[in-house]
Amino acid sequence: MRSEATTVDDYLSELPKERRQAIDNVRKVILNNLPPGYEEVMNWGMITY
Repeated sequence: MRSEATTVDDYLSELPKERRQAIDNVRKVILNNLPPGYEEVMNWGMITY
């Protein structure tokens, strides 16, 4: 979902509850395996790393 949100929290708050849960599950896996130096940000209207 492309968004005008500028933060990940804002992006997530725009999502319907069922989509938010799916994204949260994927984010947990990504964040637990993200190499040092990478960070989660909003870019191009979506969450990027």
